[in-house]
Amino acid sequence: MTEYNDPTLNSLSRRSILGGIGAVGIASAGAGLGTSAFFSDEESFEDNTLTAGTLDLSVQANVYEYQGAANEGGQAFGGVQNGQAPTVSQQLDDVKPGDYSCGSFCFSIIDNPGYIWAGGELTDNDENGQPEPEQAVDSTTGAGNGELADAIEVTLFYADPSFDPSEKDRPSESQFDNVLFEGTLRETLAYLGTGVPLDADPDAAGRQAFTGTPAESFDEDVCLAFAWEVPTSVGNEIQSDSVAFDLTFLAQQERHNDGSQVPFADTVLTSDPTGGVRETGSWLTAYVNAGPTTAVTVNLDGEVYGNGATEWPSNPNSYTMEVNIDVDNDGIDEAANDDDFRLNFGPATAGSRSGAIANSTSGASGPGGAIRRNVGGSTAGDAANRVDVAEEDVPGVSVYESPDQLTYVFIIDWSQVVADSDAPTAQLGSVPGAIQVNEVFGGDGGEGVGANPNSSNDGRGGVDTTTGSSGTLTL
Repeated sequence: MTEYNDPTLNSLSRRSILGGIGAVGIASAGAGLGTSAFFSDEESFEDNTLTAGTLDLSVQANVYEYQGAANEGGQAFGGVQNGQAPTVSQQLDDVKPGDYSCGSFCFSIIDNPGYIWAGGELTDNDENGQPEPEQAVDSTTGAGNGELADAIEVTLFYADPSFDPSEKDRPSESQFDNVLFEGTLRETLAYLGTGVPLDADPDAAGRQAFTGTPAESFDEDVCLAFAWEVPTSVGNEIQSDSVAFDLTFLAQQERHNDGSQVPFADTVLTSDPTGGVRETGSWLTAYVNAGPTTAVTVNLDGEVYGNGATEWPSNPNSYTMEVNIDVDNDGIDEAANDDDFRLNFGPATAGSRSGAIANSTSGASGPGGAIRRNVGGSTAGDAANRVDVAEEDVPGVSVYESPDQLTYVFIIDWSQVVADSDAPTAQLGSVPGAIQVNEVFGGDGGEGVGANPNSSNDGRGGVDTTTGSSGTLTL
């Protein structure tokens, strides 16, 4: 968006100009009665120019790779991506268990300060055939069935511009501050798929825009850093597999924006202000990216009742965060079992997580995710034929809770869920063509956001815990 606003022109309205012409005409006619001379005056405004501002984002990549003898201990590469430069890309061959990489993306915005989002997409995860050792441990074949995206472990974090990736040891042996996300490469790209708003100063209150500078400079604000590794526990199942992905960074000017736009998400769902307790703003904001791998990122305002940022969850033993999804296999908004799937996260003793642990074939335990499959039943909300399955038991399903418990990411790869024969209770007959997120919901056992009134809010009304529906979203 560009604002055209020249204060020197504000007084030259059409009415003022026409009024001035009329005044000159009257003065000339009056003067003609007493003299043959004509009075005239002329004021001019010349060479007027309005210039649109600019917002030019450049991204500097600094990457260090370690592959042992394959690259004689380690190698680094870097580059800058901007409107005039070719795309910076990395190709790494002969990846083996024990290999790792660490790097950072630093940002420069010329002229205008702006907000920056990071986006990502998994584009390939292929088998590329199966050598004999892989055949013995991997029964999946064909394009898209590689294991490398699930074997690579990734950490995303903020780093100072002086961060030197080559000074980091193996990621699992390093400690990182300001962590945004930890998970597999597949999970990380699904997390980025909804668009992650970056913060120029994560230690300051509220999201900060990135600095606008007169010339290209990459040392004004923090960088987005990453570390990945293939653990030594990974075996022959990744032989010959390959993975490809894209990363995208987008900037929007700060002026006239509050940074709340989400350029990568298909839709954004929010809970409503309630008045009194939360007169403005949402306690819960969910960003939905409805693709073949659907991702829902939920961000919470932890200051539920105005008493600080640690009020969620007030009951650590029974809280839950949940995404309810309707698939078009049996129709959207069908009468019975409208929530065909419920993805949730909770402690071991809460809701469907405890049921999923009881049903687990993999020995799932502790806090984590669960998927509830609704099949059958005759009326909306019918509890018949509901089965809870731990995320550990369903390939393609993963749920993430951030260390500060203010971000939750729910990921479901529909093709993997369909293909899974070990968890028939979570199985689909075919990949959906469309879904609807009926609601995103959070509750903490009747002590915090879910109670009205309760001890946490001094008798005031409860906070809205539920978003509206997304409507039908095509995959």
